[in-house]
Amino acid sequence: MTTTIGRESPERAHAPGGRSPDLARIGDPVRAAIAKGTLPCAVIGVADAEGTLHLEAIPGPRHRITTESLFYLASITKPVTATAALALVAEGLLELDAPIVRVIPELAGDGRDPITLRHLLSHTSGLQDGDYAWLVRERPGWDRLLAAVLAQKPEWEPGTRFRYATDPLHLAGEAMARVTGIPFAEVVRQRVLAPLGMTESGFDARPRRRRVVPVDGLPMRNPITREVLLRFAARSTIPGGGLFSTAEDLLRFGRAIVRGGAGVLDRTWTDEMLRDQTAGIPAVHGDGSTDPVSYALCWGKRIGMGAGADGPAIRIPGASAGAATHGGASGTRLVVDPERGLVIVVLSAAWYQDERTAWETVANVYAAWEAAGR
Repeated sequence: MTTTIGRESPERAHAPGGRSPDLARIGDPVRAAIAKGTLPCAVIGVADAEGTLHLEAIPGPRHRITTESLFYLASITKPVTATAALALVAEGLLELDAPIVRVIPELAGDGRDPITLRHLLSHTSGLQDGDYAWLVRERPGWDRLLAAVLAQKPEWEPGTRFRYATDPLHLAGEAMARVTGIPFAEVVRQRVLAPLGMTESGFDARPRRRRVVPVDGLPMRNPITREVLLRFAARSTIPGGGLFSTAEDLLRFGRAIVRGGAGVLDRTWTDEMLRDQTAGIPAVHGDGSTDPVSYALCWGKRIGMGAGADGPAIRIPGASAGAATHGGASGTRLVVDPERGLVIVVLSAAWYQDERTAWETVANVYAAWEAAGR
């Protein structure tokens, strides 16, 4: 096990109040899950606005990981994509509420003309995910994935319903590429990864393949290997789920958000990104049922596990109203809480694992934060 406590970033935002939190036992739920065989391994990271406070690798029997291991982030890619998109909005290259058809004329018709960047980033465009079996079977590249989205018709008027989906974000990525004249992955690198010093992060992790943790249970046609995942991710550069990163790099990203977008956005746009965009808009499920939802621009606003998950709900008493989070199907979780000056990262490598372990870890961090008067 590799643990780093008290590593500081050179960037300074403010002197934190209270004393240093005791984070030594926050990973106990992860250790218990690994001992039971329900989780293969994990890296846990905690930071405040000044720098990293805790970084811990907890290996399992089959994964000899370190804090420098690279994890497939899956949907934690979405907040990074949104940050890059809003950077282009701030530059005047994109508009948040202008029809995206102005940038992608092929989108015209079939009820798609009103779709905006805000709709895409808030999952209210009416477009949905395509055939997952096709994705698994064919492992398509960027152009084929984009074509599949362009062939869709919205299931409802844009802006009137919420349904979480990854594929529609290809339209945001394509728009970002067209207005800049460079590939989507390079837009993300230039607008987010490079300014924040996230040198270990990217869509193509093949040069660092030996540090990539294989994802247990990823359901592809052939038994999943590190190489299959690396080739697919590099070719497709999925805006909603293709990044690889380390816990330290992800803490850098979260710290920038906690500090009002420092290095990539100004606070106005960061506040807009973290603001609930779905008040009064119902979430629609596959069976047609609806319920309330609280979602920002590629960030979830509900901190903690809901009552619909396995076992009783996990509440996070210390989380502020401004906190936001995103997880990934590869067993990843990021929490940012600007009001508390807190960033939490939990990275494992289990496809669609029970999220309860990650949320118990998050709850432990908040409890330690509260006990320290932070």
